[in-house]
This record gives sequence, C-alpha cells and structure tokens, in this order.
Amino acid sequence: MIDVYGRTIEYLRISVTERCNLKCMYCDPDGENCIRQEERKLTPEQIEQITRSMARIGIKKVRVTGGEPLVRDDICDIVSRIAAIDGIQDVSMTTNGINLGKYAKDLKKAGLKRINISLDSLNEDRFKRITGGGVLQKTLNGIDKAIEAGLSPIKINTVLIKGVNDDEIDDFIELTKSKPLECRFIELMPIGDFGEKNSDKIVVNQDIISARPKLQYLEKTDKGAPAEYYKIPGYLGKVGFISPMSHKFCGDCNRIRLTSDGKIRPCLGNNGEIDIMDTLKNDPDSLDKLIEDIVYNKPGGHHFGEKYSSSRSMNRIGG
Repeated sequence: MIDVYGRTIEYLRISVTERCNLKCMYCDPDGENCIRQEERKLTPEQIEQITRSMARIGIKKVRVTGGEPLVRDDICDIVSRIAAIDGIQDVSMTTNGINLGKYAKDLKKAGLKRINISLDSLNEDRFKRITGGGVLQKTLNGIDKAIEAGLSPIKINTVLIKGVNDDEIDDFIELTKSKPLECRFIELMPIGDFGEKNSDKIVVNQDIISARPKLQYLEKTDKGAPAEYYKIPGYLGKVGFISPMSHKFCGDCNRIRLTSDGKIRPCLGNNGEIDIMDTLKNDPDSLDKLIEDIVYNKPGGHHFGEKYSSSRSMNRIGG
C-alpha cells in the first residue's frame, strides 16, 4: 500500500524472538537480553494471522529475523506458514549462521528463498571476541550448507567498526571472487549502548569505495533496497554498501517491522511502536484496518545523527 509520503510499503520484517546464541559487542555484549527468558513471543499461528492481514494490505515480501531466529525449534513451521500465504511472493531470513548448517535444507523445503548471514570477522579469535564466544567455523559451515541447499542470494552482512575489524575489508571482498556471495558492509548505527557511545568508530562506506577503484558500480534494480552494489570484473559475487549514517535512504524505504512481542515498529530509527496484541486476540476483524492505519502513517525518516537513543536494543527490534 501507499503511505502518507507516497512510498509503496510492501516489505515486512518479523522478529520471531529476542533471544540469541551470541553476545555481540555492538548489540548486547552482556547477553542480558539475548539469553533471558522471554515473557511473550508470538506463536506460529499468531505470526501467520498477522502476516495474512499484512498481505491483504499489500505486503509482498517477508524477512524472518531475531534475536537469532534459529534458536526457535519451530522455525521451519513458521517459515512454512508464511510462505503459504496468498500474496507473499518472497520469504527470507537474517541469521548469525551458527545453527544454519542444521536447518538450511529444511528451511529451503519450507519455502525460504534467500538468506542474510551476519559475519563480522574472518579471524577466529576476533570473531570470538566480537560475538562474545562464537565459533567462526559454525557460521562458515552454515554458509556452505546454505549454498548447497540452493538458497539464493546469500548475503553476508558485516558491521564495520574502526580499529576492530576494518582491516578485513579486502578479505571480505575476496569472498566474492570464487563464491556466489553478496558481501555487504553496514555502517555502525546508534542502536544500543555501544553504537550510541562510539560514533567515532563509524567507517564511512564511501571512503571504502573511493579507495578501491576496481569496484564497478551496478545500477540499482530495487529502489526500496538500502544497499548500493558494486562488482569486481571476473568475480562471482557482489559487494554491497548499506550507509544509514552517511546516506539517508528513508525516501525510498518500503518496510515495516513486527517485534516478537507483538508491536509494529514502522521505522528502525524511530521509537514509535504500536501494540497490536489486544486487537489480535479480542477484535481480529479490526486487525486489517489497524495495520493499514499504522502503515499509512509510517514516519518520514529516522532520527540517527540527532542524538537519538533507541528504546530497544537491536535484538529486541529485529534485524
């Protein structure tokens, strides 16, 4: 559907859990939110019901996120329910890849088409430090299993932090040489304590591009997608840049977010959110109208760069 600013909103990101099996330094380094017992999370049936309403008002694409979605043992059921809804044309997922080796084949069967994998270092010790104890080989194995399962495209998401992992930029670019991967660099955002206090550690994507003339710009095919893509001739994959801090792309934003506790958050960088659980449980016939009103009134843009402080850490919003 068209929102108040004339944007076509057709992309829903569903966080299915706040829990995670890592404790990343820029998200939740203490692990207090990632490992705590959730007081409330949407059931597969509720996720299906909300997504059906979303589809009726024009949502066509769904991304399943978390927390870490693969900590839910009913994740394939959730994906299968979403994929079966009339009007939903594309189902994807964002994961840290730790459990992907176990689930990749079944997710593909359930209807998952493509996948994003968070990977912030290719160095084993550094990966463990950034993720609070993660095992790099598990994520690398998950990537290989995703390729074997036929999930495509496979996008690698890397949050660059100055002085932490920005010396690995060329190593990530080299991943696209022999594998059909899209390696994407994401500017550090002011979400969570680390991001809010370390704006000096933002690596500006344009600086990366300017220093690497071999990267050739690819014309954008999806206006609503935040990434700008480049390619090195002869390489199988692509290199992407997501630049929320240095390049505001809100004018083309086409997405809406659903948190795992049943709130719609229309904008990642805006604390406004609407609880839809009462309507879902007590007046389901009004759900379509409520969602339509929320989507129509989606904010015009985020507040990053304006001393913004997020009311939720990233794992509690959904990636």
